[in-house]
Amino acid sequence: AMQREVKGFIAACIAEGPKDKSRKKGAGPGGRGGHGSAIMDPGHLDVERGIFSLGITSGPGGIGGGSGLGRPGASGGPDGWKKGRLNVAELPAGQFVSTVLLVRTGTDPEVRHALTFRRSVSRWTHEVTEGRRELALSTGEDVRSGTARGGDGEEGALPYMDNIIQRTLLPEMQDEAVNAVIHFLERGDAFDPVAGDVFSGGRRRGSSEAEMSVACQALYASTRPIFMALHRLPRGGDMYLSLATMLEHAMLTFISRMKQRVGEVCHGKAAFALLEDQRGSPTPLSRHMEQRAAFGMFQRVHSDEDDLDDAGPADAGAGRPSSAGGGILPLAPPEGDTSPRRTSRSSSSSSETGRGSFEREVAQIDVLTKFDEPLQFEHSTLCSDEELMRAACLANSLLTVAGLLDGQLGSGRAAGGWGNKSSKIKAIRDLRGAIRTIRHHGLRVAKFCRVEVLIQTARRMSQISMSSVLQAEDAVRLPSCVNSLGEYLTISGDNIRESGGDAVAAYAFSSLEQYIPFYLMQSARIMAGGARPITMNGIESLDRTGSVLYRDLKGATGFEGSFWDEGAAAESFEGSAVFVSLMELTMGDLEDFYRENPGRFSDKDYALMFQFSGPRRRGDSRRFNLLKSKLKTERRGG
Repeated sequence: AMQREVKGFIAACIAEGPKDKSRKKGAGPGGRGGHGSAIMDPGHLDVERGIFSLGITSGPGGIGGGSGLGRPGASGGPDGWKKGRLNVAELPAGQFVSTVLLVRTGTDPEVRHALTFRRSVSRWTHEVTEGRRELALSTGEDVRSGTARGGDGEEGALPYMDNIIQRTLLPEMQDEAVNAVIHFLERGDAFDPVAGDVFSGGRRRGSSEAEMSVACQALYASTRPIFMALHRLPRGGDMYLSLATMLEHAMLTFISRMKQRVGEVCHGKAAFALLEDQRGSPTPLSRHMEQRAAFGMFQRVHSDEDDLDDAGPADAGAGRPSSAGGGILPLAPPEGDTSPRRTSRSSSSSSETGRGSFEREVAQIDVLTKFDEPLQFEHSTLCSDEELMRAACLANSLLTVAGLLDGQLGSGRAAGGWGNKSSKIKAIRDLRGAIRTIRHHGLRVAKFCRVEVLIQTARRMSQISMSSVLQAEDAVRLPSCVNSLGEYLTISGDNIRESGGDAVAAYAFSSLEQYIPFYLMQSARIMAGGARPITMNGIESLDRTGSVLYRDLKGATGFEGSFWDEGAAAESFEGSAVFVSLMELTMGDLEDFYRENPGRFSDKDYALMFQFSGPRRRGDSRRFNLLKSKLKTERRGG
């Protein structure tokens, strides 16, 4: 009888079959989900209200000011209160659900409710089975007998519910998940930035994050109910594996279109050619970028630190891209790498090794750092503002949805639904591998955005040495390319933050506080090499260029969460200013500077400055060789 009561309650909550659809269609202004007649029934109105007020009705004559049971002739006071509770208790399970429970909770009978009750029914069934077993043992009855096992030939509540889930709910969830993902993937703007209002753009109101693309939103929204269902089903069972396979199918469908979109955004661009070769393997530059502190911090923003830190060898091999393949490196950055906003408090040895990390990355992009003339790129190989926004949105969307899916997959661990055994199930390993694939491609596109910003910066700064203002005699003026670079930093920064969020913008602009002074020093080397003459006003123009670009870059990266490294910026811009000032010294002052700072710059740079004929000196490289030998002799004698 108890099993029948539970089954009746479940059947009324889920209303499997055409009845469910007719209820939904019957919803109208006078009802809520097809229950308008129940809401307006005067015979049950006060009773339904009473169950949520401990039976105290609200009519004019009852205990709570009510009129008893809400029916003509019903008396108020304690007798009416008791009769109201008695009437509710005597309602059949199906009638109680339709006239009281669903009405008061404002819900409709749906098959999905079976998952809500399954864990409780499973626990209750186990307790009933154990109780019967203990009773059989205490009475000496055979435990294997049908009476002891409750085998009266009638289907129990738990098998009844599992049959409904497997027969009706799982096909419905699979149809909704796969079809919803495919529907949004077929849209032309599936991975484009989401257009917002004129005030917030594509950003969430009051948040530093940007909205995910519609395809990523559809993937998360359609798979989230399935993840929630996984945590309510027994691990390793047929239904569990069926749901996991269903999730994997939806993700693989998404991944196939995602890879196509990544190719459309990146292939044919100069930035992507620097990151991957023709076979799709990462270049040394890509691997060195992953060893920078900014890359580790960027991963922290979009990943669960505990999950990544605790990932063991078994987890690493489950579909995770290797580090050589451009996958996720451990979150802890190299000890010697730069640390944003904390560099000023770090030790000098850490600063020196941080410069070494930057120099190792620079060594992999000679095409952008050792220019002797303005860099030339075909227009089609550079990203327009719109293309850069699409790339930033794609990177942020993939990383965000990967983090959300990973959180759904791991959320059951905190609730006890997942354990070490679940990680050994192949279906779960495949799901984690699919999530890592999505995150891996998000990181690829994020690195693409960073290299694109580097290329655009180098292309503009390579024009400084060709500017005619460096030969000006009448006034100090800035090269036009400097103003162009300042505008680019401001506009691209705003665009990336709007479409990709603060984290993508912070990573795209990371280390520019080191690259811009480096490019400025390269322009000074070109001028010191004698390619074109330079006046005192031209030297002052180079010095002001560093100050203006520092201000522009600081303004473009002044948002919350920026990876701006104050210590590295001060050191780099000060170094470039000192290097430029060497061009205006007399030969005697230059010799004195070298005596006091022989290790400030490389011997190659000092030799270049000694042979440079500037406004106040005539170059003589022999004096550098003699001075260097003299200092070496003095150090030996001392």
